Amino acid sequence: MSSVPPSTDLDASLDTLQTQAPPKPTITAKGVGLAAAGWTLYAFLYASFIAQQEPNAPFVGLLAGQIIFVLVLGLYSVPVWWVAVREMDRSHWGWTLGAHLCLGPLYAWGGLESYLSVVRAVFAPSIAAEIGAQYQWILFANLTVYIIQFALYHLVRNVQRLRQKERQATEFLAMAREQQLAALKAQVNPHFLFNTLNSISATLRQDPEQAREMIAKLSDMMRYALEGPDREFVPLREEVAFTRRYLDLERHRFSDRLRARMDVDTDALDTPVPPMVLQPLVENALRHGIAPSEDGGSVTVAVTAEHDTLDVHVEDTGVGPDADDPLSGSTDGTGLATTSTRLERTYGPDAALHTARNDPTGFKVWFSIPRNGAADS
Repeated sequence: MSSVPPSTDLDASLDTLQTQAPPKPTITAKGVGLAAAGWTLYAFLYASFIAQQEPNAPFVGLLAGQIIFVLVLGLYSVPVWWVAVREMDRSHWGWTLGAHLCLGPLYAWGGLESYLSVVRAVFAPSIAAEIGAQYQWILFANLTVYIIQFALYHLVRNVQRLRQKERQATEFLAMAREQQLAALKAQVNPHFLFNTLNSISATLRQDPEQAREMIAKLSDMMRYALEGPDREFVPLREEVAFTRRYLDLERHRFSDRLRARMDVDTDALDTPVPPMVLQPLVENALRHGIAPSEDGGSVTVAVTAEHDTLDVHVEDTGVGPDADDPLSGSTDGTGLATTSTRLERTYGPDAALHTARNDPTGFKVWFSIPRNGAADS
């Protein structure tokens, strides 16, 4: 017997997978198209603003000049994006901010100087002189454009990260649930199935009718074990019926060495509970409490409903917990550890299993969950 391990390998792998960042951003046709549309809109709006300030200037010429301007800034944006967004994608935000503080002024100054060089080569020198007269304001505008566009890049990237984390959380929690339930089903199937088949074989000649009843109970149990976990919750009455069949079949194996009692509050029978939540606790009591004892013992399952809480206790009077803590870190403890993890994931940390020595001998495990089937807020 053992107390429940605080974590499992499944928890560790889940936490690791959930922290994985999405792949580094890449240049895509959609991204280039959106950037081109944004720069074109900016050129049109800026040309319109200048046209209002200078009504006599031809709008086509103003627009052409602004298209050249945004083309220069757009080309400058590519290497900055590559360094600050792509290559520093997984860097601490402080390093990224430092990079922007260095690259932003260079971007604003380099973009303006390159634009002036193009204007001097293509248009009249007087136009370059007019632009130069607004040097500080254009420099400030370039810096503003830098801040806005890269703030948008990082915003989009953070949204992608959040969506990936949500998607991973959903996928891995579903995977965790499937693996946990698979572990529980695997725990029911092998040793219990073989022991029960041996009991049926021994009973078949002496009492065929009883053997047929045992086969029917085993069939119902296996059907529930295979189909029940497909549902997130099942009524408590189904869990109780499953556990009763399990105990009935185990009585044939243990004979007079096993005394079992189930005290279930009838008001609680419709309470939704996770499937396969009682049987691992009872099986733990039988395998590690009753089976090792020459005199056997008793197993008691008590389910009570008080107010909005369902309390479940499983006690045995077997050999009690081993001093070496045999279940901790071993496959034998999977039932308790997995059940505790499932309860915590469903209802929160307060629903985790509690274990203790039974007085005067044996072992007990218990948990409490809300009767409405939801975690307390």
